[in-house]
Amino acid sequence: MSEEEVAAQVEAALEENGTGDEAAPEPAGPPADTLVLATDSFPSMNKVEGADASIWKCDGAPNWRRLAGFPIYATGQPKLADVEKCIEQAVNKFDEQKSVLWVNTRQEPALYINGESYSIREKEKLQKHIVLTESFAINNMENDMLSKLKKGDGSFTFFKDMVGEKEKEHFVEVEESSGKVEAVMTPGEVFSAAAKKEPKLESSRIPMHLEDAPSDETFDLLVRLLKGHSSAVPIIFSCQGGISRSSTASVIAALVKEAQLEAEFDKMKGVIPDNIIQGLRETKLHPPLPDDPNGSNNALMKGEFPVVLDLLSGSEVAKECKEQVDRVINAAAGAENIRESAVMEKMQYDVASDEFRHVIKERIIGMIKRYFMLIVFAMYTREVGKAGFNKTFKTWLDGNDYRDMIERGKSRLEWERKIPDDQIQDLKDLLNADDFDAMLPQVINKLNQLSYKMFNDLPRGDQKCKSMRKLAGRTLLEVLPQKLLVYLESKLGNLSNVPDFYDMVGTLSMYGKIPVVET
Repeated sequence: MSEEEVAAQVEAALEENGTGDEAAPEPAGPPADTLVLATDSFPSMNKVEGADASIWKCDGAPNWRRLAGFPIYATGQPKLADVEKCIEQAVNKFDEQKSVLWVNTRQEPALYINGESYSIREKEKLQKHIVLTESFAINNMENDMLSKLKKGDGSFTFFKDMVGEKEKEHFVEVEESSGKVEAVMTPGEVFSAAAKKEPKLESSRIPMHLEDAPSDETFDLLVRLLKGHSSAVPIIFSCQGGISRSSTASVIAALVKEAQLEAEFDKMKGVIPDNIIQGLRETKLHPPLPDDPNGSNNALMKGEFPVVLDLLSGSEVAKECKEQVDRVINAAAGAENIRESAVMEKMQYDVASDEFRHVIKERIIGMIKRYFMLIVFAMYTREVGKAGFNKTFKTWLDGNDYRDMIERGKSRLEWERKIPDDQIQDLKDLLNADDFDAMLPQVINKLNQLSYKMFNDLPRGDQKCKSMRKLAGRTLLEVLPQKLLVYLESKLGNLSNVPDFYDMVGTLSMYGKIPVVET
């Protein structure tokens, strides 16, 4: 089946599920004269590690991996020469299946030029992806750029992506490069050509949010695609780096396939002895996976966000579904653990400037919502999966209050770790002493110890050290007497953006020791 044929099914599914007639139509995208090309590859893109020689590796398919126990693969955008190699891996592994599915989850338009993949971006927003939610709008932008290149003088200019899938706090300088256009194709054309060589291939595009929960329609499009095939049919998900969106889509697919397996096991009852069915169920639905790869005792690393705890409260089904989602996330975590990513971003938030904090905060809230909705989706698959998914996720959600629950609780998080009030008062007393110089080393030591204790639940690393240092700096400003704050501001400038802790300590150590020259 070609991508065009699958796209028609996608549009039909959107009509069936409803897209909200009251919403304004999505803009066609930024003006064509503002668009440029950026490489899909970026520094530190490859996250998948391991020296297991039995696992297929491909330099042209970044972060290629298979979810343990599932016919599900995830990858970054492969080079043109490696697309068929990826398909071959799935076809050969599951050669008894009649189909192999490939889903492109990218919201941003992309092109293949001379066998390499490039994303289309706005020149003034090179560090941000263009975000479109409709496949036809993405395809139109790709076709327009392709036409422009084919009608041009045979050359093209591009920028090297130095950022990747997440906006950075500080702008990263990029250089413009140029090349000769020898061949140019849209991703749709690439997969249509691949389908002619491998008749089993069915490709489609289902755009997915980069740092937020998939929309109701996205969930339903994936269900619609998967329920038309058996649980054993392999599926490959791709995005730019094969990190966040491919992982999320893989988790959704695994939940659907497990629900399909449950339905298949139910059909075996009365035909196959129950003990054999139970054995198969344990093998297929509960593969031996590590519950917590990092062995962390941090509640948030375990997904125990306040709004998730609200969901679990009084619901055994929700608790079981959280365990299921966590197990699948751990299986999909070769490139990124999408449960723990919110906590890693929170450590970035702790040390970010005030101006950039709102960007990271929105990112964290989106990640919490994504995790919450995956648990809710698991509850949906458990309820309607055995009936062949005869009700859409959107319709099922309309009959529950989960949307309201996540909207109310997604931002309910301890955004600032704070030293206990009694310890704050002790520090103030020390600094108010007459012998300030003698007390300063004791204050520094106490601040370091308290900061370490406040972040004791986080894994070791540079980010943890930065978080501790930022907390120590904020606390120092909170406990300093007014005269010392005035002195610091005179030396270091505006204190609203917390200076480095050790810069402040060094400056304070000179207080009163440099004579003031009278003029």
